[in-house]
Amino acid sequence: MTKIRVLNPEDKKSFVTRNKFPGEEGNPFDRILRHLQKINQISIFLFFILLFLSAGVFSLFNIENWLLLVLFSVTDSLIIGFLPKLKISFGPYKSQVLVLLFLRALFIWFSFPINLIFQILGSLLVFYGFIQEPSELRITTIYHKFPTVSSPFNFLHISDVHLEQPGIREKKLLRIVESRKPEFILFTGDFLNLSNIRDNKAIANIISIFNQINKISPIYYVSGSSAVDVEDTIKIIEKNLNPTRLNNSNILLNHGGNNINIIGITCTHQPHIDIKQLPPLLQEGHINILLYHSPDLVYELRREDRIDLMLSGHTHGGQVRLPIIGAIFTGSLYGRKLQKGLYQIHDTLLYISRGIGLEGLGAPRVRFLCSPEIIEWKINS
Repeated sequence: MTKIRVLNPEDKKSFVTRNKFPGEEGNPFDRILRHLQKINQISIFLFFILLFLSAGVFSLFNIENWLLLVLFSVTDSLIIGFLPKLKISFGPYKSQVLVLLFLRALFIWFSFPINLIFQILGSLLVFYGFIQEPSELRITTIYHKFPTVSSPFNFLHISDVHLEQPGIREKKLLRIVESRKPEFILFTGDFLNLSNIRDNKAIANIISIFNQINKISPIYYVSGSSAVDVEDTIKIIEKNLNPTRLNNSNILLNHGGNNINIIGITCTHQPHIDIKQLPPLLQEGHINILLYHSPDLVYELRREDRIDLMLSGHTHGGQVRLPIIGAIFTGSLYGRKLQKGLYQIHDTLLYISRGIGLEGLGAPRVRFLCSPEIIEWKINS
């Protein structure tokens, strides 16, 4: 049984005076990623000098600790540099290795051999977080009942593909869709990796992948964050995609006598503004399913809107999670309150997908305790 977290409508916040929003270019997290990306522009020679000197500074030039940090950072470089060969991720390695160096330095001052054990453990975690877990595209199956359902139906929810190049996750995605053959598929945005938003090859690849999937089951989608699904790229994708875009619009479906209203609202990450698009799209007597990239819109919903199900992504489930604590960062206006999985507010069920892909630019291409997922919904009466 999937746990449902109940949200309190009184926790709703006002963002009228806010200037910067998650998912927009220039927000604090976006600036950090772009600063990290600058590291990837330096030459290999200068990078390893920087790595060597940084390890010295972090170890206060203690020769044993200095050499340990250099040795294990070189190991990190080899692991991350090999990821494109494995078709797991395709990001530049330099910024990722420096981030890992900083984390390793936190444990270097334990006495020997404890510091060595921590460094070996670190390498095992790098292997797991950069190779093992990002490769594990899992299926989360949810069984749910709606009172207006006349006969069972099923569909898939996918989100945050963040394509760099076609790789192991995309291959598994196609295989899963082919095996499940859902009646339809709902996609909640972020086609491309932040590093590839205007990469013509990546754009052509994502169009090809989605058109292949659409031949199996029809796709209805909304665009994602404006910093990722940038307007000029989305226009190219929309023009060449066979799937149906819902751009502040809806589509009525009938599956087995079930009247289903799929609503798609384009996400600006300003929920207090975007919610104004909803009222004309509602259909009384239908199963109302709302697609919106960020989960933050959920607090704007009213009971009388009668949204049965809201589907979102954006947070990646935090991408890196810690036991007990959960997500370190989510990119939500509500912080860690909205992370992943099932939530309920009023009579509306919300599902936040962990997504399929990874953050881009200078961010580590890592997942920890937060594997990529596809959600299979099995709806009964």
